[in-house]
Amino acid sequence: GITFTPYAGSHASRICRRDAPGAYPKSVRGACLSAGVQSCRIVRRVRRTLCVRAERGLHYNDVMDIDLDGLTARLSRLATHYDVIGQWPEKSLKHLEAAHAWKWVIPKAYGGLEFDPSSLLRAYEAVAAGCMSSLLILTQRDGACEFIAATENEELKREWLPRLAGNEIMTSVGISQLTTSHQTGRPTLSAKEDGRNFRLRGFIPWVTSAEKCRIFVTGAVLDDGRQILAVLPTDLPGVTIDPPMKLMCLESSLTTEIHCKDVLLERKYLLRGPAERVLASRSTVKPLVVAVSGVGHAGAMMRVIMIGASKSEGPLVAHAAELAARFDAVRERVLKFTDDLESPGADVPHTELRVAVNDLLMRLGVAVLTYSKGSGLLRQRDAQRLVREAMFFIVWSAPEKVRAGTLARLLENQVPHQRVMDVE
Repeated sequence: GITFTPYAGSHASRICRRDAPGAYPKSVRGACLSAGVQSCRIVRRVRRTLCVRAERGLHYNDVMDIDLDGLTARLSRLATHYDVIGQWPEKSLKHLEAAHAWKWVIPKAYGGLEFDPSSLLRAYEAVAAGCMSSLLILTQRDGACEFIAATENEELKREWLPRLAGNEIMTSVGISQLTTSHQTGRPTLSAKEDGRNFRLRGFIPWVTSAEKCRIFVTGAVLDDGRQILAVLPTDLPGVTIDPPMKLMCLESSLTTEIHCKDVLLERKYLLRGPAERVLASRSTVKPLVVAVSGVGHAGAMMRVIMIGASKSEGPLVAHAAELAARFDAVRERVLKFTDDLESPGADVPHTELRVAVNDLLMRLGVAVLTYSKGSGLLRQRDAQRLVREAMFFIVWSAPEKVRAGTLARLLENQVPHQRVMDVE
């Protein structure tokens, strides 16, 4: 009783969970995994069944339901272009604006749409499947918006949230110095109390969209170890923004460092603190943003793989089907926890999910180049961009447990008995 419609987007990430209406039948997967599958008819069937979307069973917010697939397609057409030129993805962000993306996390009271966690994460999946630079810009901006929306400082909410909902200004977060970056030695950004205000000294690493922002949300450490979280206007005296970093990927996100030289930050800009851990309370979606984005990116890679498989024979066909099954299994698990976020007592294994997604992305990276062959190395092709962007997930908001777990998965195979080959 399930009717399938062809997926109109440009990736395979709209695969439904097996327990949801529209899931592709196990019999197809089993048939394709059997040894010696070479039939082009089977290949076409694999592609057709992988690249479908059920007419019901997906639970996107109504505002975005008809737009998500088209948004992915529009973003994907521009992604490699902006990757090559390394410039701000202006046209891609126009597509986000048309999809109301700047309103997704803003509370309704301030002109936003206030998506529920599940709808927001599925929308992020769609953006990641189209363009990772746009996804990074959006999620870092949304992170700042969520901090502002969660503060008890009503004046800051009234001043900034309506303008952010209307896309009048850009913002981003610069908090990695409190989480995963530069965690040994002196704090990279220190704060000293100056009457009721604060003096900021140091630098903020890894700030996305830096030169486009009117304000940032950042954190600093006081002499006694307490922390503050605050809005930092970019026009304050002493604030300087470095040129964008030259990166392996995502250069168009204009990520860089911000320096603070004796910056006077008035207390009115304070969001939280001083407190021992100002990031102890965060949005419920934050722990899953990276994992869901990785699933979206994996869907884009699966599309390249399935196109390559349609032109292949023998084991390469069966291997593509097995990769699709692995992708489906990881996506199913991640989205299960996405849907359960608002359930009382939901326990999300964040590290385990991140490691599983990283492992999948590494495997798909090898597969993308395998199926693309030599043309996949060409700078203007999507394949090389997708592989480089997959590496980003190894380091994006990755604490030690995630990095160690990823390496452990990589080293699961037995070490060869003979480490050095004898050469006669």
